[in-house]
Amino acid sequence: MAMWKPGTKAPGLNIERVSDEKCDVVVNKHKHLSMQTQRARLPIYSNRLHILYLLENYRTVVIVGETGCGKSTQIPQYLFEAGWADGGRVVACTQPRRVAAQTLAARVAEEMGVDLGKECGYTIRFDNKADAERTRVKFLTDGILLREMMGDPLLSRYSVIMVDEAHERSIYTDVVVGLLKKIQRRRKDLRVIVSSATLDAEAFKNFFLGSESACAQLRGVRGAESMACS
Repeated sequence: MAMWKPGTKAPGLNIERVSDEKCDVVVNKHKHLSMQTQRARLPIYSNRLHILYLLENYRTVVIVGETGCGKSTQIPQYLFEAGWADGGRVVACTQPRRVAAQTLAARVAEEMGVDLGKECGYTIRFDNKADAERTRVKFLTDGILLREMMGDPLLSRYSVIMVDEAHERSIYTDVVVGLLKKIQRRRKDLRVIVSSATLDAEAFKNFFLGSESACAQLRGVRGAESMACS
């Protein structure tokens, strides 16, 4: 095996390389549009009123939508805009990973036009960017929500809790979903949304359905579907 000697032609110099200056990486092709226009172009937007209607009439909604349709960023904003965070109430969205909670909170705060940590914030282990008085849309991990249940078993501050990426089925997610079902027996006003891109919606629907429950199944637009259980 020949070894390269200093002062001689280095190996690999004859390989053609593409200059980094010629590479253009496009993150958001609609970045030049206004934030409201960008939001309106997401597939979930066509189901906005549909989702709000289900929440008004049913206590549990299971949503299955393709990746990138806007579930995680738009649904909490729809709830905020519809008044579910009025009167000091909070809309929560749980995530299985800390990074997801941080990035989603930052994006939603940008779309809402507020500073991160005020009307929109997040709470994860070792990091809290949420104001106890001002935050109305809150992203947090399943583990943090479970810890909050220890101090407030009925989660009295929350009006809607969205369990996102439920298909990952971590131990925290399973425990949280089980406890939320029990909390709903005491709190008839609490709404629960279970969402994912690859979720077995029938399994979650059957879990939340009880002897006194009713269920409506409706299919949405562009690969998204939703089920609601009261």
